[in-house]
Amino acid sequence: MKKRVEGTRLMSRTHELPIAEADARVFVTVADAGSFTAAAVLHSMTPSAVSKAIGRLEADLGVQLLARTTRALHLTEEGTAFHERCARAFDLLAEAAEEASAGTLAVAGTVRVGLPPLFGTFVVAPLLPALLAQHPKLRIEIVSTMRLSDIFDLGLDVAIAVGALPDSSLVARPLGYGQFVTVAAPACFREAPRPSRPEELLAHRRLAYTRPDGREEPWSFKTPEGQLQIETRAEVRSDDMHHLAAMTVAGLGIAHLPMFVVSKQIANGRLERLLQEFEHTPKPASLVYPASRAMPRRVRVFIDFLLSGKHQLAGVMRQEAPRPGD
Repeated sequence: MKKRVEGTRLMSRTHELPIAEADARVFVTVADAGSFTAAAVLHSMTPSAVSKAIGRLEADLGVQLLARTTRALHLTEEGTAFHERCARAFDLLAEAAEEASAGTLAVAGTVRVGLPPLFGTFVVAPLLPALLAQHPKLRIEIVSTMRLSDIFDLGLDVAIAVGALPDSSLVARPLGYGQFVTVAAPACFREAPRPSRPEELLAHRRLAYTRPDGREEPWSFKTPEGQLQIETRAEVRSDDMHHLAAMTVAGLGIAHLPMFVVSKQIANGRLERLLQEFEHTPKPASLVYPASRAMPRRVRVFIDFLLSGKHQLAGVMRQEAPRPGD
């Protein structure tokens, strides 16, 4: 009997944590949110209670996890390592709970998605009603961004990246290929000939996109001689491609826009696609997410749904890889 009791005690000690799990969860939230006040709101605690939880955790571990100043909080080297492992452990625990209850519980929770603004408007948004009809307890939070670093900086679950991806700790799932096209309303050519080469665009009114620094985005084409960039020196400019698309449909001039922005207008004849043989090589679009992070069920459902909707994306994105020479 004594031997059995000792064995039970040994098992209990083996499974005991040297820290309070609740304090560790508060620490992870403080590190992610960057302040005691924000963490207090998320945990329905007072800032003082959050501070005491961090103090207890540091005392239990015997190390300083946070460097506090009057203006900001910073993770120490030990705090950074502890945060990374704790966050992963809690993610794994949540994933295990979701998998265990997958057959009995509806998919719920928030999926935070980073999207380039135009891609979100024209490609992802039309797919969301069907997703939420299947999973009414799921919530979607969209963050407009084109920076891959925001996956980590903003705590995003998944993002869409356009263009070649650098080697990184991200998993990439291909969605298709985005194409820039040159378009104009048929009315633009009632009194002027359609351009047959990129250089002839300069004889028409041009509508150009302006970068955040105020410079015009040049129009890029491929020719037998190589890549050609046209500096548009446009008569009408905008920093919003929604405006450019609307003005192009209204017959104001020629524009160079993503295919998914104008695909419907091309299909119904309101816009004409020009200089197709000179179009630039399509750029890949990918779903990306951290390779090292545990994937909650809600995120997996979102990713699987978007990938399963490729047939719906075919009307606005090229699905096959560009051939050499394209």
